[in-house]
Amino acid sequence: MKNNPAYKGKWSPSLIDNPNYKGIWKAREIPNPNYFELEKPNFEPISGIGIEIWTMQDGILFDNILIAKNEKVAKSYRETKWKPKFEVEKERQKAEDDASGSDFLAAIKRKVFDFLYEVADMPLLSNYRTQILDHIEKAEKQPNLAMGILVSIAVIMLTILLKLIFGGKNQTSPKEDQKAVVVETKHDEATSSERKEEEDETTAAPRRRRRET
Repeated sequence: MKNNPAYKGKWSPSLIDNPNYKGIWKAREIPNPNYFELEKPNFEPISGIGIEIWTMQDGILFDNILIAKNEKVAKSYRETKWKPKFEVEKERQKAEDDASGSDFLAAIKRKVFDFLYEVADMPLLSNYRTQILDHIEKAEKQPNLAMGILVSIAVIMLTILLKLIFGGKNQTSPKEDQKAVVVETKHDEATSSERKEEEDETTAAPRRRRRET
C-alpha cells in the first residue's frame, strides 16, 4: 500500500439539519389507572412444571427442580444433592452400557463359532475335521488368542478348499486307461501267438531233417 494524500478518512453520508428532529423515537405512554406493582407474590402450591424443549435426542429427564432467589442456595443444593446423585446414575449407566456391549459381542462370538462348527462338519473337510475342531476349541478356551486362531482357521479352510478344487495334476481319464489296457492285452496276445508259431516251426524243422536223412 502507498499513502494517498487525498484521503480524508472513512466516508459517511453528508447530513443536513432537520428543524423537526425531536430525538430518538420511543413509544408513547398513556396513564393506566389500573396499573399496580405486586411487592409480595402469593403463588398457589405448584404440583408440576411443564418444560418444552426442541431437541433431536431422546431420554432427557428432569427432576428435583429448585426455584430460589438466592444463587448461593441453588449452588449448595447442586453440590450436596444433585451432584452425588448424578455421579451414581452416571456410573450405573456406564455399567449397563458395558454389559450390553459385552452381551452383544458374546452373541456375535457364539454365532461365529457355530458357523465354524458347521463348516467343520462339511463332507469336503472330513479328512481335516479333527484338526479344525482342535483349533476351534482352542479359540473358545483362550479368548485373548481367539482372533489369531480364527484367522488361522480361516486360512486352513481356504487352503484346503483350494487344494480340493484346484489341487493335483490332471490324471488320465478312465477311457484312456481302458484303451491302454485293451491295446496292451491285444499286443500281448499277438506276441504270444507269434511265439507259439515260432515254437511250432522250430519243433517241426528238426523232424523234417530227420526224415530227409
